Amino acid sequence: MLTAALTGSSAFAEGNRSPLIMEGKTNLPQRVLVRTTDSGRDGPDGTAVEPVAPLQQLFVYDRKDGWVEVGPDSDGSRTFWLPDASVIDWKQNIVAALDVAPGLGRTLFFKDVDAAYEVIESEEPAEDAEALRAEAEAAEASGTPSDTILALGPREAIDQRVNLHVMPILSAEEAIFESGTFVNILNVAVASAQNTTQNAAPGAAAGEIGGGAPADFKAAVVFVVDTTKSMGPYIDATRATMTGVYDQLDAAGLSDKVTFGLVGYRDSLKGAPALEWPAKTFVTLEDGRSADGFLNGIAQMTETQVSSKGFREDSFTGIEMALSQMQWDGYAARFIVLVTDAGPRDADDELSGTGMSSQSLNRLIQEQLGGYIAVLHLKTPSGAKNEDHARAESRYTELTSFPNLPPLYFPVENGDPAAYGAATARLASVIITQIGGAAAKVPSQGAAPETEPDDPLAAAVGAAMQRTALQYLGAREGTRAPDVFEAVVVDRDFDRQGMKPISVRLLINKAQLSDLSEALNIIVDKAETNVLDPDKFFTQVLGAAADMSRRPDDVAGREDETLAEAVSISELLDGLPYKSRVMTITEDDWVRMSISEQQALVNDLHDKLERYQRYNGATDLWVNYLGTEGAGNLLYPMLLDDLP
Repeated sequence: MLTAALTGSSAFAEGNRSPLIMEGKTNLPQRVLVRTTDSGRDGPDGTAVEPVAPLQQLFVYDRKDGWVEVGPDSDGSRTFWLPDASVIDWKQNIVAALDVAPGLGRTLFFKDVDAAYEVIESEEPAEDAEALRAEAEAAEASGTPSDTILALGPREAIDQRVNLHVMPILSAEEAIFESGTFVNILNVAVASAQNTTQNAAPGAAAGEIGGGAPADFKAAVVFVVDTTKSMGPYIDATRATMTGVYDQLDAAGLSDKVTFGLVGYRDSLKGAPALEWPAKTFVTLEDGRSADGFLNGIAQMTETQVSSKGFREDSFTGIEMALSQMQWDGYAARFIVLVTDAGPRDADDELSGTGMSSQSLNRLIQEQLGGYIAVLHLKTPSGAKNEDHARAESRYTELTSFPNLPPLYFPVENGDPAAYGAATARLASVIITQIGGAAAKVPSQGAAPETEPDDPLAAAVGAAMQRTALQYLGAREGTRAPDVFEAVVVDRDFDRQGMKPISVRLLINKAQLSDLSEALNIIVDKAETNVLDPDKFFTQVLGAAADMSRRPDDVAGREDETLAEAVSISELLDGLPYKSRVMTITEDDWVRMSISEQQALVNDLHDKLERYQRYNGATDLWVNYLGTEGAGNLLYPMLLDDLP
């Protein structure tokens, strides 16, 4: 046993070893997933020393005679041996997450790639998929195996903020529907994180959702209102509308189910110090539980008499205040409603208080809040005069676009205060109706939301509310992903091919996020330093990377080296099923780019850095996926679109 401990071949290693490195890489460790319940041995054909669970992730330390030495930690402090046949190589730390939404059929888990291709290449993929789904549901009910479908996804959504259910992606390839839409075919192993709910058996099928939301379903809505000059009539309209909304809540017996908050915003004090404040909370969600609390708060809200610098305003600072400073805990449905007559300040605007783009702010609302934002855009004559409407609509449409839903962007033509008040009342009414279940049922997956065809605001907000109810029911009833197995899924719906029932994410640790941030900071800094002399850009990037020990042994670089290789992040990005800009740009490409093209890339990287900073601080979203102690094992499920 002493010899085994010294060589690190038992479960009691000294903890000074490093995992084997993946072939062709210099830093990425080899990892495997456990296929079945087993016990680790103290050597090849040795004595059992530690149980392992299906799809547990392990680092690889040695391979010998059909056996692999593995351990749950990256320092080799605890290792054991498993047969090669008991594990699957996991070459990329990427996973797929189920994203259930109204109108989408339950996810099909195919037995192999050929079965998936048969549906993708069919002339009628929607019909073929529905037939397979019906066959699989019949098999699910009877216990008889299906020849093609191994399992179906749950009817209710899995709330990734509460229970991170993920499916490790073993391989991926791209295909194309007859319609011309591209689709990713993913070979996955279904897994769930260590912090899943305990009250549901693995693989338990979700039951039908009943009418209305559950008794403990609560909603919070925060209005973020522009309080710059000329906004007085809209503040008054909000006050009058909310008086009626609270009356409606009382009449429906839902006063304890819905609360409202209120944030006002103006603009950066750097541009106009006399504005007094850039954003301010007038009503907290606690205060907004009563009509008196909300109305007392909004009575303090007035428009400023000071002009801001230019027509654009820093609405994003108000949104971020609502996102980060309101106490959202306890509310399953979470909405922010922006009321504005002007477009936002972009991430590269010197007067931006957040440094974030509309896309980044949207991502924070999705990932950290787990909610939605709607925009009531007042298209006033003043906005038309300043040629702001088209740009504002573009930014706010991007801000309010969520997966598998129509954008929650609603223009109010001519900025009519009465029309604005009516829109606000409709929005609140939809939320109240959904919570009370008075006029609509929360649909099971596959059922499209019932809405009035001539009321796009009610249709969009209703769909978002129904999706929230699906997510909440999933969390409440302990919905879990299907049982452990290997299967093939596709990331687009067969019927509504623009919708994605699956999102692909990279499980990234704190050190890797720090590396990404450091690398992007090098690129951004040197790009801004060499705007007028792009020939020096790559040389200075290489030098800075060497100075920061990112590549101390290789300062010269290759002639065809890309930006990602220059700052040593190519290994992390290589092979992922997405297209990276920094993975393809060489020195020649950079020199040929115009200044505006270079600046667009730099702005995009700035935007990514702002996201990384906020992800790093979102401690509740870092998951101990490996199930072992230590902050180094915490992982963040980053969407691939967040990568550079």
